[in-house]
Amino acid sequence: MLLYLPGILLALLAFGVTAGLWPAVRSRKGFAAFVGTALVIHGAWFLITHVLHGASGPLVFVLRVLAGAWTVSCLACVLLGAPVLLARTVMRLARRLSRRSPAPEAPPPALSSQVDRRAFLQGAAVPAVAVLAGTGGTVNGMKGFVVRNETVLVPGLDRALDGFRIGQISDVHVGAYVDVGHLGRAIDALNDSGADLHVMTGDLIDDVVLVRDTFAHLERTRAKHGMLAILGNHEKRRSTLRAVMGAYDEAASRDRLRLLVDRHVLLRHNEAPLQVVGVDYPMRVGGRNGLPASERNTLMRNSADVAFAGAGNGLTTLCLSHHPDFFPIAAERGVALTLAGHTHGGQVAYDGRPIVSSYRYMLGRYRQGDSHLYVSGGT
Repeated sequence: MLLYLPGILLALLAFGVTAGLWPAVRSRKGFAAFVGTALVIHGAWFLITHVLHGASGPLVFVLRVLAGAWTVSCLACVLLGAPVLLARTVMRLARRLSRRSPAPEAPPPALSSQVDRRAFLQGAAVPAVAVLAGTGGTVNGMKGFVVRNETVLVPGLDRALDGFRIGQISDVHVGAYVDVGHLGRAIDALNDSGADLHVMTGDLIDDVVLVRDTFAHLERTRAKHGMLAILGNHEKRRSTLRAVMGAYDEAASRDRLRLLVDRHVLLRHNEAPLQVVGVDYPMRVGGRNGLPASERNTLMRNSADVAFAGAGNGLTTLCLSHHPDFFPIAAERGVALTLAGHTHGGQVAYDGRPIVSSYRYMLGRYRQGDSHLYVSGGT
């Protein structure tokens, strides 16, 4: 991302906000320090994305932290600093407009150092908080994953399905920031949990060079009913889709990993039927991800018509949908539980709670009548 225009614009915007709050940064030395840091970070990002391809080790971890902390720090600087800069500018203008007396004399020499220190602290506060938050959040996010256990009560559930366990992974994004070893540890955790069925709810991989190793880990599933997977928006990019679909087709022949794209399958657990429906992500191949709600809803309903065609009525049904907004459609069709991802839990959170809530269903548990939804924050 850093090598492309949005990342460069974000960095320049962060510098502009910082310079507005902290006049000392406007100097040639300040700008040179910023440009030098940016070049080092972009160099690290280039190594990660074009040379190392998901490698692991202390050096790679440090490079990932540098790239991640830079991006998050720039974003935090803009989000925190822009309102402060705007408020300060408005107050300055208000004072100028209301000032009717001559400009005050310069402060006495004894106060100048105190004024300078105060200006320094005020100017440095926002970038310092942004860097601390960006670095801390990046390191914390790279430490690993947390296994969460949820119990879903389904009215009228067949006794043979009571206690059926599902292990979900979602939004792994194997690639520049996440190596295949991280996915391997997640599969180990699923296997150790003793879940009856493993599911992968989209955005598995970003770097197609790592497809073979990624799928080798997925096929290590030891769940009684194997693993069922769906596509996310990242798999539907033109540069990724062919390699991913080829890997899923190859894995299907070994019958441990199956892809459901607008399809359903019937599992039997202790002789009881469990229907699993997988729906496609609502975007055209290689097309735009952020579609208007009306167009997205139309694509979702089209997926539902295809995926549920021929499905049994009255059967306990599990639905896999990368986008959580499919939940109301699933509830209309009597689905007991929908598993989704995509939101990354809001991307920015404090104490496990999303700070930004840009989706109707952001993170965790939701319910509509007797139908349940769980949105994963991502593995």
